[in-house]
Amino acid sequence: MTDYLKHKNDFNNPDFAAVFDELPFWSARFGQLLFNQIEIRGGLEILDVGCASGFPLFELGSVFGNSCRVTGLDIWREALTRARHKLRFHDATNVHVIEADGARQPFADAAFDLIVSNLGVNNWADPTAVLAECFRVAKHDARLVLTTNVVGHYHEFYDVFRATLRERNKTEQIEKLDAQEAHRGTKESLCELLRETGWTAFRLIEDRFEMRFLDGSTLLNHSLTKIGFLDSWRSVVTADEEKEVFETVERRLNEMASVGGELR
Repeated sequence: MTDYLKHKNDFNNPDFAAVFDELPFWSARFGQLLFNQIEIRGGLEILDVGCASGFPLFELGSVFGNSCRVTGLDIWREALTRARHKLRFHDATNVHVIEADGARQPFADAAFDLIVSNLGVNNWADPTAVLAECFRVAKHDARLVLTTNVVGHYHEFYDVFRATLRERNKTEQIEKLDAQEAHRGTKESLCELLRETGWTAFRLIEDRFEMRFLDGSTLLNHSLTKIGFLDSWRSVVTADEEKEVFETVERRLNEMASVGGELR
């Protein structure tokens, strides 16, 4: 069943932002890695670029306490409305949220001691501009700590999707899929991006975890898939053929799961 193809993301719908907190099982994995690299001390100005509805923004505010000021920055208005609701509920006086583009940050030069971004790089329209702005607003001894998922995620899905397109002789669509996957970047391309935007003396930490699904149907119907991946996957094929293509992909993933017990 391809009911997931009926799903439409409406980021302007306040209800979407209200339930966006269903995603932390994915983002919290990266968030834990991020927190493990942060030195916790008082008196800091902290910036969370791409804070959305408040993770890890409010965790930073709680962990660092009132001697620090934590500012969240995002262009997603509806998610910031949700974040402001949390701010009032938690009475988080050391946390502030600002609606602004990370590529044009409304801060003075050398304003922050610590800048973080959890899974932001892949979602920025212009990551070079955002990282250059982060460098501008960072103090001379500031630290930038960011997480991102690089090429290699959901590899079982991509392999099956690519094989399905190959059987249909869809060379251009395969190229689109390859470009989509490559958009995630590699550790080498991320390091080069940091160098280009002024950052030096950085440390790269790699980790891996498995997203587990009963089968292809559960993978494709998962809220994370619908919100974070499905739109881009659907854009690879034309509207009149997507149902047939995804039915094939889903069936083959289900067959793989029936042999292996699950998808990882």
